[in-house]
This record gives sequence, C-alpha cells and structure tokens, in this order.
Amino acid sequence: MQKKNYARIRNKRPVEMNPWSSYLLGWTTFLLYFYETSGNQKDSCVFPFVYKGSSYFSCIKTNSFSPWCATRAVYNGQWKFCMADDYPRCIFPFIFRGKSHNSCITEGSFLRRLWCSVTSSFDENQQWKYCETNEYGGNSFSKPCIFPSIFRNSTIFECMEDENNKLWCPTTENMDEDGKWSLCADTRISSLVPGFPCHFPFSYKNKNYYNCIGKGTKENLTWCATSYNYDRDHTWVYC
Repeated sequence: MQKKNYARIRNKRPVEMNPWSSYLLGWTTFLLYFYETSGNQKDSCVFPFVYKGSSYFSCIKTNSFSPWCATRAVYNGQWKFCMADDYPRCIFPFIFRGKSHNSCITEGSFLRRLWCSVTSSFDENQQWKYCETNEYGGNSFSKPCIFPSIFRNSTIFECMEDENNKLWCPTTENMDEDGKWSLCADTRISSLVPGFPCHFPFSYKNKNYYNCIGKGTKENLTWCATSYNYDRDHTWVYC
C-alpha cells in the first residue's frame, strides 16, 4: 500500500504592529485627511464667507474648538485656522444696543475684554472680535508704530490702508529705506470713516469696501452703501 503524502499546513502567526508604528500610521492618516479637507493653509481668509447658508464677517468657532475661516467666498471645504492677523479690522463707529461707539469697548463683555464690531451694526449682524491692544503682524516682530514716517517720499502721520483693507503703520522713521511695518493695534484706530447709515464693509461690483468711495459717480462725490450688498439692494447715501 502506497503512503499518501499529506501537505502540512502551518499556521502562520499574524504580523503584529508595534504601538509606535500604529501611532505614526494614525497621525499620517489624519494629516492626509486634514490636508485634503483644509486646502492651502497659506491662503488668506475671505470675509464675508458663506457657511451653511449664513454669512460671516469674522473668524468663527462653529464645529471647532479654535477659530477658523473659509478661504473661499462660499465655503467648499477650503479653510484655515485663524491667527491674529487673519481677523478683519474693526469698524468704527459701530452700533451696539442702539448706541454708536467710536472705539473698542468692554460693555457687554463677560471678561471685560475690549472688543469691537466688524460691521457697522453689531445689533444687526452680531459679528465681532476682541481688540488687539498692541501692534501685531507685519515684518518687524510686532514693533509699535512710529509717526511721523517717510513713505513714498511723503510724510505720514497715521495708519494706512493696504490692498487687503488692513490698516498698517511704519515702525521706523523712514519706511522707504527700512521697509519695516506692523498692523495697527485696534485701540489705535478710531472713527476714520462716516458711520450710520453707511454699512461697512459693503460690496460693490463684487469687491468689499471699508470706506466711502468715488467710483460710479460723475459728480466726484464720495458715497457708501446702506446695506452690505449694493449690487443687490442699490441703497446708498453720499458721505
């Protein structure tokens, strides 16, 4: 009688992953997901932005422990966490509880911290931020403003507005030579523009404006919208 050869089946021990490898794999997966859903963190905040049908003029904490903003006008999964220089500027004057305010206030703050509205009327929009009490951002390690200073061969005595509607200041006596600057502290800024009934910011031809403008008028007079969306509402006044 012939012997049958039976193949031996060996039970192989499953490969075990050590805790450190599991930890690295978990974090790698998280970071890949974070990158895909958050987009380029170097993108700038866009204000206002629309998230789940609501418009926001400042960074928010909705569904997050830390403030964030969308980097597109309509949220499409592209966002970033907010740093101090991502927040919009204060709007002065602003209406709070029916009263006009020309600077940061502590009224209504549980912690008595200075705050401001980021639209012309807090009562209408409830959009706000805490005020920066010192200069911040820029390229001079948040050094304070220096006035007067030389900028483009002219002497300036106050904060200037850049192309992103942020207010900045030189931090040396000659900006042309040194090129050093900071973003202005909110407490340094007061009513630089007319208040009610202007609505700041307002959108005109898909661009946000934080001051009265002379565009679109033949009389060379400045004007402002009385609602956020001029293109839709067409309500305005001369400044």
